[in-house]
Order: sequence, then C-alpha cells, then structure tokens
Amino acid sequence: MPLATAFGISSSSATLPLMMKCVEENNDVAKHISHFILPIGATVNMDGAVLFQCVAAVFIAQLSQQSLDFIKIITILITATASSVGTAGIPAGGVLTLAIILEAVNLPVVHISLILAVDWLEDRSCTVLNVEGDALGAGLLQNYVDHRELRSTEAELTQVKSELPLNPLPATTEEGNPLLKHYRGPSGDATAAAENESVM
Repeated sequence: MPLATAFGISSSSATLPLMMKCVEENNDVAKHISHFILPIGATVNMDGAVLFQCVAAVFIAQLSQQSLDFIKIITILITATASSVGTAGIPAGGVLTLAIILEAVNLPVVHISLILAVDWLEDRSCTVLNVEGDALGAGLLQNYVDHRELRSTEAELTQVKSELPLNPLPATTEEGNPLLKHYRGPSGDATAAAENESVM
C-alpha cells in the first residue's frame, strides 16, 4: 500500500505517515525505530534520485557527444550524492538538482527538456525506490536490535547457569545420613560396632 501511494503521489514525504503505520503493524518494527529511521530516510535517503541523476547525466553526455573521463564520472557521483541530500521529497525535485550536476561537468543544461518529457514516470519510480529503501533500513535496524537483545539474553542465561553449583545436593556421608545408626561397643570404638552389625 505505501509503495502504491508513493507511485501515485510521487512524494516520499507525503507517504511517510502511511509508511510508518505499515512498517510498525505489518513488519513488527518498533515504534521508536520507525519514528527515527523513516523521517531521516525521507529527508536524506534519496537513492532513487541519485541513480536517476547519474543516468541522466551520462545520457546527456552521450547525446551531446562528449566523453566522460574518470574524473568527470567521480564528479557526477559525488555531486549527485551531495545534492540528493538537500533535495525535497516533492514531485520533480530531482530535476532541479540535475542542472547542478550538468554544470559541474560542463554538460549542456538545455537537454534537461528531454528529461522533463518522461519525468512524470521516472519520478514516481524513484519515489517508490526511495520509500522502499527507507523501509528496508528500518527493518535492518530492527533485525540488528533483535539479534543484539537475543545475544544479551543468552549471555545472561549462561552466566546464571555458571553460577549454579555443579552438585546441588550435598554428598551423603555416613555421619550425615540419619538412616544409618552407629552402634558402639562397650569400649566405644567404631570397629566393634561394625563387627556387631556384620554379625547381626
């Protein structure tokens, strides 16, 4: 449902309340984790926009018949990553930052008009990717927290087991056993009592 909503309205910020509800109810993510990860992801995590901007920059470079060396490719990657952090989660937000990337590598900005022709479909696909990445991050953090709590519980159980004595019942000795009666002879030694017991 949140992915369909993200595709329909093309805004990760507007999908945030529904995404929080579905992640908490359907995926058993804790409320404090979803309220921490998902708003940050809706603001910072724009992986769909980064992929779109990099592909669009390479497409415009090929369209204008300009070669991209290693330095320009790294510049595109760094600029796309940095600009996506500040991109608002609104429709057509990634197209505006594409001009910054094209200027950084000296590509013609006029070709952005070709991107605008298919931006309505591309922007919805990027929004679905952004929202899905935010939900995946919340699920991974919840999984890490669950495993950490499980390991701490196992460590506590192991510690409790190690504190128990190896032999919880006291060893039965002849002196401490009330079922054994010792008969002593007139001289009071135990050997005479043992001989009396063997004779009986």
